[in-house]
Amino acid sequence: MTSQRLYGIVKYLDSLDQKLALQTTLEAIKDTLTSLVSSPGQPSAQTTLANSLATLTTAVASMAASITPSQAELIREIGGADFFDPKMAEKIHSSIQTNAMTPSVAQAFVQEFATKRATFLTTIRAARQALEKLGITESDLKPGNADASFLIPRVIFDSELGLFAKELKFITRLVQHFTEAQTGTVEPVKLEQLSSSTPVVSIIANLGALGLLATVIKQFLDAWLKFEEIREVRARVAKLGFDGPALKQFDDQITTTIEEVIEKSTELVMANYPGNAQRRNELANAVRKDTAHLFSQIERGLTVEFRAETKADAEPETKKKLDQIASVGKVLQFPKPKDEPLLLETGEIPEDTEEENGSLEILKHTTKTTTTKKTTTEKKGQEKTGD
Repeated sequence: MTSQRLYGIVKYLDSLDQKLALQTTLEAIKDTLTSLVSSPGQPSAQTTLANSLATLTTAVASMAASITPSQAELIREIGGADFFDPKMAEKIHSSIQTNAMTPSVAQAFVQEFATKRATFLTTIRAARQALEKLGITESDLKPGNADASFLIPRVIFDSELGLFAKELKFITRLVQHFTEAQTGTVEPVKLEQLSSSTPVVSIIANLGALGLLATVIKQFLDAWLKFEEIREVRARVAKLGFDGPALKQFDDQITTTIEEVIEKSTELVMANYPGNAQRRNELANAVRKDTAHLFSQIERGLTVEFRAETKADAEPETKKKLDQIASVGKVLQFPKPKDEPLLLETGEIPEDTEEENGSLEILKHTTKTTTTKKTTTEKKGQEKTGD
């Protein structure tokens, strides 16, 4: 986790807790239970407890709806999963109901949890203040804008600067092709922020292109769930001793599904292309290759996070695009990298494509070794596709 991402998540948790008054409500429940232990059966205390539990339930529901899958992973990494658990209110309510005749047990449970959570909040607030004093913050997104952050695991480029540069070139090409499909022109992709350790590349680009990118990624992640189901069934069939044609059917189904997703994504991106037919065909082929490459990188651990900041006086169409990016960005849940790739039978994943001196270079890596293979095929009579 980079220092900027650490700052971002501790700031977010601090602000979220204060906005929803989670800890304040939890402390109120603890104090009310303490009163009930000393004086059981107080009608006013029972009413206060019921109201506080209802308030906590509502606040936790809002919290759960606000935290994205990627944020949940960061919260887990810094040890805060229990303290921002979507089932937090349910657990407290269950403890109180289960120990209705012995409120001291529920009081002890809530007090211990509230104390530990308060300590965690003190820690993240101190961390936030310390990082701010050191000048480490995250980029603020201006109202009316959206951005995308690509988290690129080092395994993808084997910690080689040249291969990392190719990943940056791919991101640029991907977003520019998506932008051209929307506007008919190639627009620059602006670097918003670059973090080290696990490289995080944050960019600002055309809102329509970012919206399409988020939607395409969601389509792939939805299909990934199907891949996982096929993979599990395949493993069970192999364990029973079947091989050859029986297993190939599962592999073929995965291949067919990913091809369908790529075609569906390409059609979506190109649906409103305003340019001429010839360029449309060229661009569609480029988008198809970009999408296949993007999916293979996601399988290897690439994740993309989207942010969008609405603006009160934004045009209806702009607001619609921002809302769409924010909505999709909140539900993206990326798979854990697999030792064996699911998308390609050979285990080889296309690393990059470049057009230089009339030839097409294809770099391939296997997931089992770090050996790089390069093949070059001559292009005859082909025009560049505007990469």
